Amino acid sequence: MTEDTQVLQDYILEKIKKQNLFESLSIKEIKSTVTRFEEIHILTGELAFRKGERYHKGIYFLLNGEIVLSRPNSNIEVSCFNCPVGLSTFLGKTMYTMNAVAKSDCDLLFIHELCIYRLMELSDDFRSKLIKDIQVRLTQLDNSSNAFLMQSIYQTVSGVMSSPVISIQTGKSVVEAANLMTEHKISSLLVVNRKQIIKGILTVTNLTRNFLSSLNDNLHKQEVENYMDIEPVMFPPEFPVVEALNELQIAGKTHGIVMQNGKPAGIVSIHNIALMLLENSHLYCAHIDNMTSFDELKEAFSQIYIAAKNLATSSRVSREELTALSSIHRAIHRKAFQLTSDNFRAEKGFKLSDYSYCYLLLGAGARREMDLRPQINNAFILADDVTEMAEQLFREFASRYHENLVNIGYYPHNSDDDVMTVNMVLKYSSWIEAVDGWASKSNKADNKYAFAMLLDLAALEGDIMLAWSLRNYIIKKAADRPAILTTLIKQSPAIKIPVSQFGSFIVDKDGEHAGMINLKTQSLSYIINITRLLSIYAGITDMSTVERIKHLERKKIIPEEIATQAVIAFDTITETLINEQINQSINKQKVTSYISPASLSLFYQEKLKRALQFATIYTSYGSKLLNEI
Repeated sequence: MTEDTQVLQDYILEKIKKQNLFESLSIKEIKSTVTRFEEIHILTGELAFRKGERYHKGIYFLLNGEIVLSRPNSNIEVSCFNCPVGLSTFLGKTMYTMNAVAKSDCDLLFIHELCIYRLMELSDDFRSKLIKDIQVRLTQLDNSSNAFLMQSIYQTVSGVMSSPVISIQTGKSVVEAANLMTEHKISSLLVVNRKQIIKGILTVTNLTRNFLSSLNDNLHKQEVENYMDIEPVMFPPEFPVVEALNELQIAGKTHGIVMQNGKPAGIVSIHNIALMLLENSHLYCAHIDNMTSFDELKEAFSQIYIAAKNLATSSRVSREELTALSSIHRAIHRKAFQLTSDNFRAEKGFKLSDYSYCYLLLGAGARREMDLRPQINNAFILADDVTEMAEQLFREFASRYHENLVNIGYYPHNSDDDVMTVNMVLKYSSWIEAVDGWASKSNKADNKYAFAMLLDLAALEGDIMLAWSLRNYIIKKAADRPAILTTLIKQSPAIKIPVSQFGSFIVDKDGEHAGMINLKTQSLSYIINITRLLSIYAGITDMSTVERIKHLERKKIIPEEIATQAVIAFDTITETLINEQINQSINKQKVTSYISPASLSLFYQEKLKRALQFATIYTSYGSKLLNEI
């Protein structure tokens, strides 16, 4: 869906003017304000948006036809004629909680949220009617999206607020305010008068929506009080972050003030709360550490999709969801390791901690990019002084541990290469020999790719220095022999992104996955692999794909535009994958990396196509760069 500035045609203006929300606005006002939109025609049975899809950043206005809002496995249905669609999600800006299906052929006008905010600013009547319509729609849908976080979480706003509070006096200009925000690297300022009495709060959002949106008109009135929020949300220090997030979303605010004894103690933002909840996702599964059986871990694994659903609702950036989900998976892995170790010690009299070793997570687990269908991809490094008998017992333990992970619900690695937990128990010197072999020009083995894969390793138990020593050796080896990266590129499979040159999806034609594409193997893996190789080339030690891309851009390895689009593509594909896996889990289906593009709304089909097409551009760019080494 394009976001180019356009001019509404007269026939659309006539139709939109007849809708209740626009009655008080003149044709001229609508035409000058609604400058970012898309005309959409959908056929009977097609989706405007699907339950679980991310907010499309605007509102759909139905001009002709009928849209039915429905929720799967629910009796709730709302028919829409000549009215807006997607109101409740406009309020929360998270995920759609209903399917919007065309009951007949429909003409819709999608208006970007920036234009909606301008209309709200322009007309009090539009604002009040929109708020009322949202309240009515929420009641119709029995919406509970604002209660998306698990009630067991209790953290206070004092733990996530930024302090001390930076303020600016009334009468100061927005330019001074912007400079102050830049200086302190913050996104809001408290606005006070000369007596230090709070008059409001000024945020980056306020500047964008209220000042910059009508820049020419506002240049003669730059005082901060013209653009501040005069009714900021306030919290006591002990107020729960879950409830604070709820209050801010209901109020449509991005920031709140933490007050203690009548004075401002800090500023809390939706962004900081969301990051805290995501980065400390162990709060979702703190009970895992207290589990005493594999059956409990199996149950915890089966419920991860619920945490994923809650995280998807609270975050607009899917890579943060992957970080949070990875923390949950790691907690399960760690507890399974402990239980296996205890049982193995009781049975064999063998105590792992008597020896120097390191248990590694490889691949997505190391990058903190585990979704709802992670494969088992682990390894062990043993110190060279470990005896042969102990080494054999480590192998036996690894086999037992692998079996326990499979029983919990994790998928065995499906590679034909010997990248299985039981086969990846080696002494440190043997690992070095293997790396030297994979890096050798004379080595034509298929598992040469393991050289690059070992950049993605993280220590979960044992001596972390063994892990870092091996990883640093790999980076040094690549620096000494960069041609290995060229060889790896040549040995990589040909790029087959599932979008044709004419812009249509290329799906499986028959079999179990007919009409589907695999988002992991046909798109994400290309971005991850080329980023990994470029990172080895640049000597970058960042773990996550996105952080690697950003670091590559900082080191001038890839241009800023390429880096930005690569991150957008990664986020879009990841978002689509997680949403589909959540839906598969809810519907008791097998969780896979496959998705049917036809099941997506037209908005998301176009969004996914753009991401897949850029994955091709990015991979080709990286491959060319490495081939020129």
